Amino acid sequence: MSEYCMGEMIKRTRKSMNMSQEELAFGICSVSTLSRIENGLETPARATFEKMVERLGESKGLSPCDTAEDEAYRLRLLTVRNIIRGQQEKNSFLLDEYGAMGRADAFPDYIKASASLDEQNTTECVALLKSIFGKKGFRGDLSKIDYAILEPYEVHSFILYAKCLSEKGEYSKAERTINALKKYLEESCNFDGIYGELYIVLLTEYAEMAVTMGNSAESLAWCALALNEIECRGKTFLKKKVFDIKARAYEADGRRELEHEYRNYAHVLTELIKSCAVERKKPVAVAMFNY
Repeated sequence: MSEYCMGEMIKRTRKSMNMSQEELAFGICSVSTLSRIENGLETPARATFEKMVERLGESKGLSPCDTAEDEAYRLRLLTVRNIIRGQQEKNSFLLDEYGAMGRADAFPDYIKASASLDEQNTTECVALLKSIFGKKGFRGDLSKIDYAILEPYEVHSFILYAKCLSEKGEYSKAERTINALKKYLEESCNFDGIYGELYIVLLTEYAEMAVTMGNSAESLAWCALALNEIECRGKTFLKKKVFDIKARAYEADGRRELEHEYRNYAHVLTELIKSCAVERKKPVAVAMFNY
């Protein structure tokens, strides 16, 4: 794992050279885009990143090791983001590019684990996740792990592990894992980037576990927290699953009208996502689903 994200590296190097954002961005991207990259709100395209590195390197070189490591981090981050958003079809090229780098790490196991869970193969998923944890030295009580050393795919690995535990009926273990991750994310991360999306996924997982256990009131409370984060972060595309969970909770409570209402919301939002309306007409989509 890189000791810094790309944005932090770019900002630190730029400032050490007394270079303004305007000077670095000129001819490469807008100043606002560079600002978002430096603050972890946007991941640059590979070509954009390489141009920035080249310009920064004109006066102060960046080692090939640094740029290769950050390129690997970028590919891992983009892959996780696509998985979270249900856009796995976008990962084919990214994974081919990552494989060509010849890296020996746990990331391929994460990809396989995610695919196994999608296929409802919980046993295989758990085995792969434990392989990841073993390679990273994560053993024993998961609540005692130093989560500060985790990057996005590792955080998501623990969320997947909690989901597997929940599906196996091991709710207390799942809850301990979720609580440990929740504490880490709340204390350590910038919620405006990928970690914000992971936090929403985590809250949603808690809501789903609660409704599965028959605690609809608790599930609705977690759904409310997730929806609040979604509104704050502008992550409308993550609402679909929350709506599905709310429908299940209302069904369990015998509140059929609300159940049908939220199932309808989930269906309409799914169609919006398919047509890319959420990305292209974001303000409209947010207004439509401000619940």
